[in-house]
Amino acid sequence: MRVLPRTASDDQIRNLVVEWSEAIAGDGFREALDMFPCAQEWTADLLQRTIQGYGVPEHGDTLAYMLEEWEVDEFKITSLFAMNDPQSFIRAAIEVDRENLYGMDPRQYLGMVHYNDIPLSGHVSDLTARFNIKKIGKDALTLEFLDVHVM
Repeated sequence: MRVLPRTASDDQIRNLVVEWSEAIAGDGFREALDMFPCAQEWTADLLQRTIQGYGVPEHGDTLAYMLEEWEVDEFKITSLFAMNDPQSFIRAAIEVDRENLYGMDPRQYLGMVHYNDIPLSGHVSDLTARFNIKKIGKDALTLEFLDVHVM
């Protein structure tokens, strides 16, 4: 599990999400899930099928249509470093929100992270990953993986 000091900057938190994204871009689905606790039951296979299904693990006719629309053979997370101006993309796509708890217990959580516009097969998509910022002890934090879905 990846842990940061409670005083970590937004950029340090973004870097954890970048590491998660890069693991998946390299087909490291299990590695990505091992980075953080999960708020729901996730397996490497489910995460892979969800991304390949453009947010839907049980894909069907809609997936065939989407692949044809995008003119790609499969949906796969693209390395963030393959994007034009990766640092600007990362700062815009990975939102760290420490002001809104969205009903979470403030004794356990410090905020939420939305990773928007996840790049798929070389294109910006409307796929989003969500993470809670979770307290670990008195001095540390980690991210808690929630889900990947279409916005």
